[in-house]
Amino acid sequence: MILIALLLCCAWQTEAQRPVAGKTADEIFRAHFNPIPLKAMDSYPSAYRAGSRELSKLKTDSADLYRGIALLKAGKAAAACISLEKPARHMKETVSNASEWYLALAYLRKGSIAQAEYMFHKIAETEIHPYQDEAEVVYQQLIRLRTK
Repeated sequence: MILIALLLCCAWQTEAQRPVAGKTADEIFRAHFNPIPLKAMDSYPSAYRAGSRELSKLKTDSADLYRGIALLKAGKAAAACISLEKPARHMKETVSNASEWYLALAYLRKGSIAQAEYMFHKIAETEIHPYQDEAEVVYQQLIRLRTK
C-alpha cells in the first residue's frame, strides 16, 4: 500500500514538471500564488507567520486560512493542505472561497495535479466565486499539462 502511494506521488511530481505551452506546474503556481490580495476578506493580519500572536486572536477558520497561506509561502505545501482543507469545506463564503483557492494552489505546489485540477475546476464552475476567472485560466493550463 505504501509502495503504491509512493509511486503515485512520484508520478504526480513527474507530471507536475511537464511543460504547458512553455510552463511547468511550478511556473503556473508561481504565476498565481500571491499571498497578499485575499479578495474575499476585508482585513487580514499584517504577518502571515504560522505562529503569530495575531493568528491566535482570529476565529479558527480564519487562523487556519492564514496559517495555510504562511505554510504555502514557506514551501510547505503538504502542511498547507492540512491547514486549508477544513476552512475550504465550511460554508462561510469569505473564508471558504479564499481557502478553496489557496488549497488548490497548495495541491498544485505539492504535485497533486489531479486534486488541484479538481479544485480549480470546482472554483471555475462557481459563478459567485471571487477567484472564478483566474481558476478557469489555471484549470485550462492544467488540462493542457495533462494532455501533453
